[in-house]
Amino acid sequence: MSNLKEISTSPLIRSSFIYVFCEGVNKAIPFLLLPFITHYLTPADYGVVTNFNVYVQIISVFCYLSTAGALPVMFHKLEKKDVRLYVSNMILLNTYATVASSIIALCLSGIIDKSLNLPSIFQLYAIITVWFTSITNINMILWRCEEKPFKFGFYQISQTALNAFSTIVFVIIMLLGWQGRVYSMMFATIVFGIISLGILYKRGYLSFTVSKEYVRSTLFYALPIIPHALSFWFRSGADKIMLTEMCGLSENGLYSVAMTWGAIVTMFLTSFNNAYAPYLYKKLSFFDKDRKGTLVEQKHLVRLIWRSIFFLFFFVIIAFLISALLIKLMYDSSYYGSLIFLPFVMIAQFFSGCYLMFVCFIHYTFKTKCLGMITFSLSLFQIGMSFLLIKCIGAVGAAISSAIVEAIIFLLIAQYAMKVYKLPWFAFRN
Repeated sequence: MSNLKEISTSPLIRSSFIYVFCEGVNKAIPFLLLPFITHYLTPADYGVVTNFNVYVQIISVFCYLSTAGALPVMFHKLEKKDVRLYVSNMILLNTYATVASSIIALCLSGIIDKSLNLPSIFQLYAIITVWFTSITNINMILWRCEEKPFKFGFYQISQTALNAFSTIVFVIIMLLGWQGRVYSMMFATIVFGIISLGILYKRGYLSFTVSKEYVRSTLFYALPIIPHALSFWFRSGADKIMLTEMCGLSENGLYSVAMTWGAIVTMFLTSFNNAYAPYLYKKLSFFDKDRKGTLVEQKHLVRLIWRSIFFLFFFVIIAFLISALLIKLMYDSSYYGSLIFLPFVMIAQFFSGCYLMFVCFIHYTFKTKCLGMITFSLSLFQIGMSFLLIKCIGAVGAAISSAIVEAIIFLLIAQYAMKVYKLPWFAFRN
């Protein structure tokens, strides 16, 4: 009982629940807006918006996502004055990467337009969006490192609210179609990117001092992470490109609607993981002090994991049934085609949740090199499988391949986690 009270009053756990709440509100705003948007956008229009987001995700991997993970690590290793210098050089490095990406994108503009149905000017808009997002991302990471969840959550929700409001203006009032949806995302990102620059400047995180040491250390961390970061895009973005090329924008839009409902499950999984991960790391550090003397607690943890997976199975079934019903009730009939994708999207979400239960053990042991090899190689495998299945059975093949690959990733990651961290994994009884 005392242990339970200690956990419930922990600042770390309290912060986790604040992030859970903010994540829920943040995801709820665009989700509630979606049914209204679909009345003004055709499935083909929605497909173009999806492709814009795909392009943003690709550019983001090279411009800032791969460097972002280094900041939390260095934040606790450096003195405050050195953290400020590190942040400035990270912004400088991200800016160089954005400029380089712009030059490469300009050379490939025609190919990108053909693949994504995205005009050159909107490719430029995507790159601008990515740079301002990188500034906001650094600002948000610093708040998380400083354990300021209220500032983090308020800022995140405010940006999403501005995005939603500007969508109403550009899409519903001004009737600008898919271009209006892109303008709204770009507007909100630029506004909060400028605000983030002001906050970073006010707090002394901006300087013009270049540190080759910090640039090298960031690159040393970031470059090996790129394949792992790309694997997430391969498992989502590449499918959308193939659907656009092989089946048309309408099918891509329908698949994206099903993915949106699957994202509701993702929101709950992310929220649970925000609370589960710190709890798990605390348990594992406790086990490491006395492996033999904590055998009972180890068995309790193992049973918690298997019970969570069992609960997740039924949660996903309920989410599928509710999602199917609400699509019928809330959407125009032209979007009913998304229902064929929904079962496979939910299966993929189930295995993604199971994966989260085990991948934390790999992070805890710092044995992440194999993790990148597994996710990247299977992402490439998914591209090939999606191509073959789309060609044989149509657009639903993309959703089927995603579900299959998520299941394989879970099985391999679970097996690897059990290998790198020994627990009584199959002790279902005391």
